[in-house]
Order: sequence, then C-alpha cells, then structure tokens
Amino acid sequence: MWIALTGRIIFAAGIMGLGAVCVVFGDFVNSLQPVPEWMPGYTPLALATGFFLVVAGASVMANVKTILAATGLAVLLASWIVLLHVPSAFTDPILLRSPWWIRTFETLALAGACLVVAGRASAPVRERRVRAGRIMFGISLPVFGILHFVYADNVASLVPDFYPWPLFLAYLTGAGHFAAGVAIASGTWVRLAATLAGCMYAVWALTLHLPRVLDHPPAYQGDRPELTSLFVCVAFWGAAWIVAGSSRRRTGW
Repeated sequence: MWIALTGRIIFAAGIMGLGAVCVVFGDFVNSLQPVPEWMPGYTPLALATGFFLVVAGASVMANVKTILAATGLAVLLASWIVLLHVPSAFTDPILLRSPWWIRTFETLALAGACLVVAGRASAPVRERRVRAGRIMFGISLPVFGILHFVYADNVASLVPDFYPWPLFLAYLTGAGHFAAGVAIASGTWVRLAATLAGCMYAVWALTLHLPRVLDHPPAYQGDRPELTSLFVCVAFWGAAWIVAGSSRRRTGW
C-alpha cells in the first residue's frame, strides 16, 4: 500500500534528521533525550546516538535489514523512557506540569511506530508486535490532545499568522489528537484516523515548523530546538501513515 511505503520513507527521514542534528551539534536529541551534562563521555555518547539514528533510519528507508534497524530503534527509544523520563518524574517533578508528558509520550509513539515497521517486515507478519506498536502510538495521541486544551493559549501562540482563529485551531487539533488516538488504540477506524493524523502532522511540518526553522537558521543562530521539532514532526507524519498502512481493514485492526 502506498501510504505504508510513503510513511516508512518519511518516518525514516525524520529519524535520520534527528541523528544528523545530534552529529552536527555534538549533543543528544533535544528534549526527547534529556541526558544530564555531567554524564561521563557525554559528547562521544551523543555522537554515537546520532550515528545510530542516521544508520538505522537509512536502513529503514532503504528497506535493508529493516527488522534489525527498526527493533534497535524501538529498544533505543524505550531506553530513553526507562532510563531518563521515568526517573526525571521523581527527581524533577515540576516537569510533570507539561514537558514530561510531551517528551515521554512522543518517545513512546515513535517507539510504537518502530514496532509496527519491524512487525510488518517479518515473514510472516508478526501481528502481535504490529498491534502493540499501534496501541503505543494510539495511547500517546490523547495525551497531546489534553495538553492542547490545558495549554490552549500557548498552542495558539505557535499558530502562523496566516491561519485564522488560532485559539479555535488549538482546541480543534487537540480534539483531533484525542479522537484519533482513541480510534487507533481501540482498533476502530484505524486507517482513517491514522491517515488524517498524518495529514495534520504534514501540514504542521510544512507550514509551522519549516518556516520557523527558515526564520531561525540553526547554522547561524544555534536554534537547534526548532530544527529538532521539525524532524520530530516529520517522524510523526511518517509514523501515523505507517500505522494507517498497517491496518488490514478499514474499520479495525
């Protein structure tokens, strides 16, 4: 199916982009990988992470050693949750006001997409792994939807000026996240929900994040977070279409 292939290529491009940013800046993935600066071997580990993301992403894109690459990515992302995000909820609980939820569930959603890729690359297809990946992706989206409602004004401030009714769009996209996540996680209208979610992320990548990167060139101003946000959004675009393409029936799993 074209949407699964397109999604895999876009997802891989996003992962490779995150890795390239790590290599260029000699740092870990901004926000998603909050490694403390006192960590011994900080820069070499950051570079190793970047190279791995680039190589694994290229492997997924080229569909070469896909199972190994996608599984490795899933394990790496899961390690961020277990080793970095979960402990930070206890050591720095103020993060629970917002950043923790975004970081943790973005990582969980991307790990879920990796499981879907690995499961579908197997022969025969490993349906349990695919289903687990879809659920991981699906349960993450309502979290983002709730945050859109809780921090609606902040979300609205990010909406480009050429869009009308920014506050309404903040609430609308929040509702879209919630509805799509529930549908995907429950196995109801998975293909439709994931396809529309991917279209939403595509619009964000092209009309919100890309212009912000062009307005704040990382090479000149060091605005690495904007570049990272772009590649995360691209990865989510691809991940959603991977999930859409993995659904065998229009109305369910």
